[in-house]
Formats: sequence, structure tokens, C-alpha cells
Amino acid sequence: MFANNYLQQSEKPNYEAHQLLWPVNVWQVYTSQPQGRQLNLFEKTILEIFNVSGRRQVTNGQVAKWLGLETDMVSYIVTAQLIPNGYLDSKGQVTENGKLLLADELNDNLTTAYVFQCAMTGEWLPRVSFTLNKIYPSSTKGKPKFKLNRGSDYVEIPFIVKSTNNYIDPPSEEELNKIIINFRDDLFIAKNTRDIEFDIERVGNLTLASNEATPAYLTVWGDISCGFEWTTYDPFNISTYSTWMADLFKKGCESDPSLARYALAKLGGTDTTLSYEEACLKFAEAAKLKVLVSYSDADKIEGLTEALYPMLEDHEKVKESDNPNYSTNAALVTKCIIVVENICEYVLKQYSLQNPHRLPKPNTKNPKEILQGLIANATNINSKMLDEVLKVAPSKVFNAAKCRNSTVRAQLAAIFISMESYPHHPLRFLLEDQTYFVDLYKLTFLRDDCAHKNPPKVSNQKINKAVSMIDTFLNKLFIGLTKNG
Repeated sequence: MFANNYLQQSEKPNYEAHQLLWPVNVWQVYTSQPQGRQLNLFEKTILEIFNVSGRRQVTNGQVAKWLGLETDMVSYIVTAQLIPNGYLDSKGQVTENGKLLLADELNDNLTTAYVFQCAMTGEWLPRVSFTLNKIYPSSTKGKPKFKLNRGSDYVEIPFIVKSTNNYIDPPSEEELNKIIINFRDDLFIAKNTRDIEFDIERVGNLTLASNEATPAYLTVWGDISCGFEWTTYDPFNISTYSTWMADLFKKGCESDPSLARYALAKLGGTDTTLSYEEACLKFAEAAKLKVLVSYSDADKIEGLTEALYPMLEDHEKVKESDNPNYSTNAALVTKCIIVVENICEYVLKQYSLQNPHRLPKPNTKNPKEILQGLIANATNINSKMLDEVLKVAPSKVFNAAKCRNSTVRAQLAAIFISMESYPHHPLRFLLEDQTYFVDLYKLTFLRDDCAHKNPPKVSNQKINKAVSMIDTFLNKLFIGLTKNG
């Protein structure tokens, strides 16, 4: 086995997801942004006493007597400040971080964090984590198995990715800078597209803390919901879908033939002469043909056939089942909105919003009033529809107009404002049917709910209605595009 440490930094995304154990080297780093307040004089003095005592046991009462303090106060400082901040361990021994702090080599504003290196390829994952969430096998015998849900007896039997090469080179300063830049970029995208709770300012420059790495298996979740290739999720749950993890997965299939065989078997591949990538290309062509049977113009919009196929495939499963599969249904709601997002991005590029700098910025005064005026002037929609459009963070509309990562409601708001320049805009049909308009917005909010840890139970009837709405959306869009030439 590559390692006996197992990490799970994100929750299982859906019932159908498979657990992969990915070999990584974990490196400890410092980040220069403060995570908590600085240590005061008492705290540093207490830490110094523990340090000079060496291996001798020193009680909180002894420290209190030497310093003329109450024992309760010393106990509080030890248990609430020194141990949680990683300067003192539970046995009263000063840690390496604590020694560096006392030697003035470590500013007490520095925070310990971790970066991760793929052991197979040597690539650095564009993620920084402040905690390591360790999981433990349910048995020490045989291959590891995990019980990850207290409310269930279900046992995860992960696929263990083999590491034939063990790259273990410490990160250079340039590599650390690249990690932090990519990580912060993804955090900004997540802030724009999801309600993620993470203080971006918490992440500053990175400094390597130790030249020794800890080998571990990182849990990576993946499923075959796409139908023609694996969908691999961000193992740190910053991005909804992870393109960098998808690329790493393909390289993993090249490096570990058993992973390629496992991946293709789950996809239903039977041709053992094809590599994972070759088989996926073959599957993708078949998927494209299936989509074009229903929507012959779908290939005119980049990425639309890839977005439509998993939606259509999952809907077939819903129609074939009398009983709802709530996990599949929740995922299908998301896939419906992904289709709309794909179309909105295309439309915003083809029918761009003129002078987007009119839109509210994060520091703009009265942003909602400005947005309301722009939408009302461009569309003349009624108050009920306008209320729906305004259920968006105004500052996100600018990003949507510039075709940066944003939410579907921000995209729609930007599209409605752009209509002032395009009398025959292909999505103008949205303004002609208030019932459809309101139902579409309800679907966007349902998608938000389905992205939460405990999604609502969506009935098959609601799913059929959602897919029918997307069908209407597509057909009217293609009519509008045809009229515009």
C-alpha cells in the first residue's frame, strides 16, 4: 500500500458517485494571512515555560504559581489558545510551530495549511486546505472499506489508484505561487456562482514549512452521469465540476491500466483494445448522434450536445421507473439548468450587452435600483416578472455580461438588459409568457436547493415538467436563431 493515511475533504456528491483513493503527497506550508488573533505576552510566556521544561511534565497549576496567575486562567490559555493553534500538543510538548514562534522565525500571524502533489504525475493540485479530514477503515484487514454515513450501514468499497511512480519533490516558490493563484481564481468563481463560505483574504502567500511530505490517499468522487466519460468532482468541493481533476483522471488512466479498465467497465465499454480517452471519444460520438436526433441544431452551440446528453439519459431512467429516485431527480434538476447556462453563455457572446460598465459593481450605491431601471427600460416587463429578475446579486450581473463564470439568474438579467440593442433577440420569447417565465425562475431556485447537502425530494412529475420546459426553451431558441440568420 502506498499509504495508511486516508483523507476525505468533501462530501459524497450523489448516491451514484464512486469513491476513488488517489495517491498524494501532503506538504505542510504556512500562509501569511492571519487566521486568528496574535498571541499576547501571557500566552507566549506560558509557551516558553513549557518549552524550557523539555520532556518534564509541567502542570497548569505549577505554571500558574510561577507566574502568579489563577490556575483556571492558565488552563484556559492552554486549552483554548495554545493547543488549538498548534503551538502545544495535548501532552504539553511544544510543537515545531511553537518552537519557531518562540525563536521569532514564525510570525504568530502565520497559519499552517497543506498543499497536495499527485504521487503518480508529480502535478500540484490547485488547492490549499487548512485542515486534514482523516477517515478510518471499518476494518484493518484486507482492502480498506469505509462507513461514511452514521445514519446508514452502507459501506464504501473504494477503488485504490496505484502509484507506480512516487514523485516526492518539494514545491518550488514558483509552484507555490501558481497553486495560490489558481486556488484564489477558483474561489472567486465559486463566490460568483455558489453560496460558498470561504474568506478569500484568508489565503496569502505560501511558504514551505517542511521538506518532508506525508503520503496519503485522497478521496476523489466520480460518477458516469455524463454517459460518455467520467465526471470527477473537485475533491475539496470548491468547484462544482473540476476540469483539472478530469485531466488528472485521464492521466491516471494512462499511468494505471487497472484504473482505465475500472473506468471503462463502469461506462459499459467492452473493447479492451481502446484506451480510456479513445473509448470516451467513441462514446461521445454516439452521444452526439443521439442528441441530434431530438435537436438537429444542437451542435451549432458549443458544448450544448455534451450538456443535453446526460439530461436526456437521466430523463429516460425517470420515465422507465414508477418510483422516484430522489438522488437522480435532484441531479437532473441541476442538469436542466446546466443546459440553460450553456445557452445563456452562447447568447451573451453572440448578442453582447452594450456598455456593460453601466452595470452595478460591488461598491456601487443603490445597485438594485440601478439594475431595476436598466431592465425595465430594456424590456418593459411587468412588476411580477421584474421582481423575479431582481432576485440576484446585482454585482454578479457584470461578470455574466462579460461571459465570466456567474449564476444563471445573473446571465438572464444581463440578457434582458442586452435586448434593448436587439429587437429580434432569440430569447425574447421568455418575456411573452409570464407563467413560463415564473416557472423557469422557480426551476433555478430548485436547482440551488438541489445543490445543498440535503436536497429536497423532487417528484417524477416535477422532473417531467422541468424537462418539458427545457424542450420548449430549446425549440423556441432555435426558431429565434433561424429567424436572425
